Amino acid sequence: MTRGRHGIGNGTDRGAASAQPIIEIRGVTKRFGAGEPAVDSVDLEIPEGELFALLGPSGCGKTTLLRMLAGFETPTAGAIRIDGSDVAGMPPNRRPVNMVFQSYAVFPHMSVSDNVAYGLRVTGVPAAERRERVREALGLVRLDGLGARKPDQLSGGQRQRVALARALVKRPRVLLLDEPLSALDAKLREAMRLELVNLRIAVGITFVFVTHDQDEALSMADRIAVMERGRVRQVAEPATLYEYPNCRFVADFIGKVNLFEGTVRAAGSGELTLEVPGLGALRIPHAEPVRGAVGVAVRPEKVRLSHTRPDAQFSFEATVEDFAYYGSETHLFLVTDKGLRLAATVPNSDRGPIRIERGAPRFVSWRPGDTLVLTE
Repeated sequence: MTRGRHGIGNGTDRGAASAQPIIEIRGVTKRFGAGEPAVDSVDLEIPEGELFALLGPSGCGKTTLLRMLAGFETPTAGAIRIDGSDVAGMPPNRRPVNMVFQSYAVFPHMSVSDNVAYGLRVTGVPAAERRERVREALGLVRLDGLGARKPDQLSGGQRQRVALARALVKRPRVLLLDEPLSALDAKLREAMRLELVNLRIAVGITFVFVTHDQDEALSMADRIAVMERGRVRQVAEPATLYEYPNCRFVADFIGKVNLFEGTVRAAGSGELTLEVPGLGALRIPHAEPVRGAVGVAVRPEKVRLSHTRPDAQFSFEATVEDFAYYGSETHLFLVTDKGLRLAATVPNSDRGPIRIERGAPRFVSWRPGDTLVLTE
């Protein structure tokens, strides 16, 4: 592996991954007992240098898939190739990967330096080389000068960096991270997201991380695989997943969404006419031919509110049922004159008290092109 400016990896810009996959997952299934498979016929390719997220709710199979990459679980069916080699039967310590666990798993009785050096010591790396590689790894994660401390003398974010340094010091081709930020408080978690992205750029190796936090995946990953019940529902870049989900599950799981059921009444000439109970007929641009029942969705930030009827292709009278203030924005919950409930998000661009009252009338509209049509 080419050594970068920190001596580990090859620094690249975010998203500048090569076309050659370093991880190939083909038809991988994992069963525990006779029930439904934990991972079900998964196919994935992850290019070298990519920061790739496995995202989904608890129990969807994402951690099981990560553990199969690490060698801690064996696939029931299918094949995994890492760095060009089939890893079937290959033990974890022989794979070109290292894993950072959710609990960090640092040794409390060892100093920071000894924690980082542990894997090098048990594999017989000479002492002089160990010291240099530990120094290099601690500098990479911004723990210079803290090598003599014990883990209980560190903050949560610093302990997480110790776990990262211990994984990186072995110079893996792929770093696997299982919910790496879940033990941190909200503010530190947000700061560490950027640190992990910058770390991946500095070392230039492939990161694969598991999370159930959609904000974490959207803000960090080059691409995301959304999983449900053991299956991958969609793989795409964050903006594509958010703006163009391919099914109801992905639309609902990624961010907030108003999701209705509708029926296609007419199709042709690059547009659809949809009938949505509680909204009526919506004519929207849509290139692909669609028939029958569909999901109809719009993101809350796309919803426009006004005191008077807007000059829009379609608009609906609504009443504010409730609202929630979040500092930078306010979430409004409305009900239309036909009884359909929907949400809107508005930025708090002015200082001072918000001027929203429960029961206040509003007109609701959105651009036709912001309507999502979901066939699954």
